[in-house]
Amino acid sequence: MMRLLACLTAACLFAATAAAADLSKMKPWEGGATPQLALKDLSGNQNGLAQHRGKAVLINFWATWCAPCVKEMPALQKLADNLAGEDFVLLTVNFGEGEGRIEPFLKKLGLALPVLLDRDMSVTKAWGARGLPATYLLDAQHRVRYRVLGELEWDHPAVEQKIRELLP
Repeated sequence: MMRLLACLTAACLFAATAAAADLSKMKPWEGGATPQLALKDLSGNQNGLAQHRGKAVLINFWATWCAPCVKEMPALQKLADNLAGEDFVLLTVNFGEGEGRIEPFLKKLGLALPVLLDRDMSVTKAWGARGLPATYLLDAQHRVRYRVLGELEWDHPAVEQKIRELLP
């Protein structure tokens, strides 16, 4: 009886952990070829996929006024920190806002994520990000493998493991 109880407890804990990560939000990409991504960052430098050849990439479309975006940003930072030194890069694409709004937001939350500026929202549209947050996971050949609409616990071990599977 004790063994059965221990097994049931372990199964419940596993189910709770898996539910917290909600990997079902990671939908396989069915959008065809990888859209272009080349934008200026907050420092005015060109950044995008071409600068990160051979690395798996997470691209997160967000805005400071988007409550779910704000909620998931610390988890994205933690994911980036956890995968530092790996062949992985996390890029965020801001939806039409300026530096005067973005920089204080990043400072307030203590974030050091790279932010690309999609001022005219053309890149967001090309990627099919119809709602925010929208996140795309690319393998090292920059093929889009997964799309996540809405927030996700990016720092959850199950999510990190799924991303590690995309590393070269």
